Amino acid sequence: MTLRCGIVGLPNVGKSVIFNALTNADVAAANFPYSTVTPNLGMVPVPDDRLERIHAFIETKKVVAAELQIVDIAGLPEGASRGEGLGNKFLGYIKEMDALVHVLRFFANVDMGESHGDNDPVLDIEIVETELALADLECTERNLDRVSKRAKSGDKEAKECQILFQRVIDVLVTGAQVRNMELSERDRTLLRPLFLLTAKPVLYVANVGDTAPVPALKPNLEKLAAYAENEGSKMLSLAGQFEVEVIQLTPVDRALFMADAGQDEPGLNRLIKTAYHLLGLRTFFTASEIEIKAWTFHAGDKGPQAAGVIHSDFEKKFIRAEIYSLTDLEEHKSETAIRAAGKLRILGKDYEMSDGDIAHFLIGR
Repeated sequence: MTLRCGIVGLPNVGKSVIFNALTNADVAAANFPYSTVTPNLGMVPVPDDRLERIHAFIETKKVVAAELQIVDIAGLPEGASRGEGLGNKFLGYIKEMDALVHVLRFFANVDMGESHGDNDPVLDIEIVETELALADLECTERNLDRVSKRAKSGDKEAKECQILFQRVIDVLVTGAQVRNMELSERDRTLLRPLFLLTAKPVLYVANVGDTAPVPALKPNLEKLAAYAENEGSKMLSLAGQFEVEVIQLTPVDRALFMADAGQDEPGLNRLIKTAYHLLGLRTFFTASEIEIKAWTFHAGDKGPQAAGVIHSDFEKKFIRAEIYSLTDLEEHKSETAIRAAGKLRILGKDYEMSDGDIAHFLIGR
């Protein structure tokens, strides 16, 4: 399961700098629009200290983290939905994403070229989200025309789509986003083929440049936090250029540097973990002498669906799961001792997986 987070925002807000920090890819970061014409792709491990905690009790040949694909998409200017500044092309890239990391410029005393008023974060958000909404509006209106013709012939699903698509249009014309609509699971299924941009979950990132946030930025940071909370989203602040420098240190020097700064972990770790949970993703583990591996599943998945993450055939051939927790492992020191203590749970097809489960799956032929 490869899930994609697209880094979006206005031109010159430091998207490529943050991509560099996340992936250590040394992508060119330029102070002019469209320096990232073709999206840059990178796979990043999801930081999870539970892997090493498991490894402390189970000897293995390798330890493998879960991953997210991060995509650096060019700055989205006003007029993108009308094709300005290669806008249609970039909007097409955003359609392929599962979630968006919306970077906002919070640079203090740095001339980054084009400016938007006093860099009001809500204004900057509205510029981007208006373009996304306009693109969704055009897409939904086009599809409403299509299903309306089928609905006249009595097609039941087309009638469902006709009502739903009109609801979406009524929301979009107000400037609201589809992700804030009350949608049933059936609604989401019917909307999925439209790949609506405003239906995607968003993490707002305040890029404060190369240092910690200064007091002058506090009002706008608070304004962004309030906006994100009202939207049911998340926000965090990140010193993009500072994080690039941190990631280039050796692991030992990085640990010392973070300790001196009074931080438990780099800000990038917080970004990755927040994006991971924003997608509704959770982690289960398999652990053996061959490998300890983190696997990604969606919150609410049952045992067979989780087994299918390992191999598609496993979902159909699932018989049962043997589950224990990291707490069990740390208390009893080995899987054998967990079994002996009666803590190994034998669970069937209706078991809903929990974040952090350590699992063995019994699969039929």
